[in-house]
Amino acid sequence: MSQSVNTRMEAPSMKTAFKNGYETLFGQQWPYWVAGVLLGTINVFMFAYARPWSSADGIRNWGDWFFNTVGLADRTIIPPHLFSTSVLNFGIVIGSLAAALFAKQFALRMAPSRELFKGLIGGLLMGIGSSLAFGCNIGGFFSATSALSMAGPAMMLGLMIGAVIGLKLLLFEVEYLSPAVSKRVSPKKSQGADLKKIQPLAGLLVVVIGFFLVFIYDDLDYSERAGILSFGLLIGIIMQRSRFCFVRAFREPFMTGHGDASKAVAIAVIISVTGFSILKWTDLREWETLVSIGFWAGSLVGGIVFGIGMTLAGGCGSGSVWRAGEGHIKLWLALFGFALAGSYSRAWLEDSGWLMKLGTQVFLPDVIGWKLSYISIVGLMLLWYFLATWNEIKGKFVIV
Repeated sequence: MSQSVNTRMEAPSMKTAFKNGYETLFGQQWPYWVAGVLLGTINVFMFAYARPWSSADGIRNWGDWFFNTVGLADRTIIPPHLFSTSVLNFGIVIGSLAAALFAKQFALRMAPSRELFKGLIGGLLMGIGSSLAFGCNIGGFFSATSALSMAGPAMMLGLMIGAVIGLKLLLFEVEYLSPAVSKRVSPKKSQGADLKKIQPLAGLLVVVIGFFLVFIYDDLDYSERAGILSFGLLIGIIMQRSRFCFVRAFREPFMTGHGDASKAVAIAVIISVTGFSILKWTDLREWETLVSIGFWAGSLVGGIVFGIGMTLAGGCGSGSVWRAGEGHIKLWLALFGFALAGSYSRAWLEDSGWLMKLGTQVFLPDVIGWKLSYISIVGLMLLWYFLATWNEIKGKFVIV
């Protein structure tokens, strides 16, 4: 037989297979739609396991703890390491850090002073907005809409309005103020190369620490928090690898016309509302879960304030958390402002009595029934998907 017939194609070695798989996971950005499918599915599993995905309560818990620690308040709170949403946020930070290290993308990223100031102001506005809307873009919009709460679509509208206002403010800065110039200090190439080489090993260590903490929680009889921390690790990895951020979903159609993020969020909500509806309709979970009393004024006004803040900061509640894990100093300041303003504004709203005057609780199936409620939310998301696609072609919503 000829040599071409006798020659067998060699199977790739394990080293090559591992390298190709690693490159697929950490060498390139994951598609937005993949992240949307994964995050929507995870949110359903989280609700079935314990509670839906939220972010603002955990960040506000950090602010409550800070005020208590420095002696400016004396509130009865659950410590951050035991408060479930705080634990979830910690997991997102750890997961994002691990993913950034695996991808050799972690770095402490300093920003110009003006950008740092915008991060802080944006965080303060997000804290206030989340208090008014009883949640941020996750708990107040994403999970609330999935939970068939009318507060979710109301905040969605507010987020869009706020994103436009925030974008107008950024355009004003570019047009009338001198641009902020970042002073970058380039490290020596040899040092940079060495740091890049060890990042995957550091990422492996972070993953080990993350799962060690999961086992510690479980051993201490905090099994629910152990599971929540695990969900946080997964969310952090997915968001970092896909660069997933709700800010882009609300800002980009008006800024660049790109609709990938908007369509991914729409997909995530459709998956999430399907799972939530099944869990609630079958009485496996409480109907009132995430049906806030903020409809409509609190959700709408809170969404506007939050939308302005997240546009200025460059990150929403969850986006600021995972970007902080990646090393963005601006988002650290945004989280600091978010925590302080969220804690103070919620306490003021409670003490003044305004918290109960922001709106009412509207569970959509109580108004129009289960089938029409589900169809309405899915239809709203399909409309958003269509408009985002149409705007990519026509650019009618672009204001830049």
